[in-house]
Amino acid sequence: MRNYESVVIINSDLPSETSKGIVHQIQDFVSKNGGRVDSLQEWGKRRLAYKIKKRHEGNYVVINFQLETKHTQRLEQSLRMNDHVLRYLLVNKDAL
Repeated sequence: MRNYESVVIINSDLPSETSKGIVHQIQDFVSKNGGRVDSLQEWGKRRLAYKIKKRHEGNYVVINFQLETKHTQRLEQSLRMNDHVLRYLLVNKDAL
């Protein structure tokens, strides 16, 4: 398994329950595919450097986890397809 770090920017107009649901979906995906979530940091609402989908602010979440490489493509696809996720970044920390 490899170490990954993901930064996810979630639409700040959503209720907190919905935002937490998105984070919970990511954690479930990692655990169901044999991975392990090492840490989760919710940075809260931050102003964006530029507009994304007509939004000026977003809720930032940083997740450190371990996962097999073959599952990362499906994780990225699910984040890309989620309309509530403004942006995401998935980094392989072992390659640094």
